[in-house]
Amino acid sequence: MIRLSPSLALGLALTLALLATPLAAQEVDETAPAIAAVLDEARAECAAEAAAGGPKPRLEMETGAMTWTDLDGDGPPNDLVIDFNRIMCSATYSLWHGSGGSRLVFVLNGEIARTWTGGTWRVTEYGGQPLILIGRHGTYCDSYGARGCVQAILADGAGFSTVIAGARPLEEGG
Repeated sequence: MIRLSPSLALGLALTLALLATPLAAQEVDETAPAIAAVLDEARAECAAEAAAGGPKPRLEMETGAMTWTDLDGDGPPNDLVIDFNRIMCSATYSLWHGSGGSRLVFVLNGEIARTWTGGTWRVTEYGGQPLILIGRHGTYCDSYGARGCVQAILADGAGFSTVIAGARPLEEGG
């Protein structure tokens, strides 16, 4: 059995407590050009749904509506994903939502934004670089709506890169 002095035990306990404390979430800078444009547009669309004489609609954001991550591999999580699957307009909850999911806005460094429609997303790694995966409506994969379909997107300092549907004929054979 190892015996620790009281001061060493206290120091170890405080160190472990600090390591177990979650870090504060990064604040969303809504004034960054691309982020401000996305949120201002959403607020305007929501406000347009107001019933005559009714209360002013507002955006309702669930946990996960805005997520900081590293989309382009440039280091710390300084890119933002705005997931409209988790953002509602209080006037009509179906404003941005359909069977194929909702808007997913990927913002690089607060400046470059690109929007796709999908139900789910995640960032994984491919060849040492972050790779964005989006769960899409099955019709994007030349199938029926409920069939699984995934789109892969690479991001770098210049923007986003993905296969463009219909740009080339589908490959045949194996």
